[in-house]
Amino acid sequence: MEIAILGSAYKHGITDESIYSCLFNGKADVMLEVSPPKRLVAGFDHQGIPLEIIAPEETERNRLVVIHSMKLQKKYYH
Repeated sequence: MEIAILGSAYKHGITDESIYSCLFNGKADVMLEVSPPKRLVAGFDHQGIPLEIIAPEETERNRLVVIHSMKLQKKYYH
């Protein structure tokens, strides 16, 4: 699957390396019940920092589009 990272994903200072590390080693991957559907991936980056990534999946293009990344909020710790 192709991964595209939009400019909005860098708003909180998260780097490409951290985003890819979290996506490939995610501990939780859930579909958010929003429209359009988006995936929430929670995991750790290459430095062990817990992150949250939000990305809609473009199934017709086999592509995940990262629109948001930041340190994991406490509400997602469960």
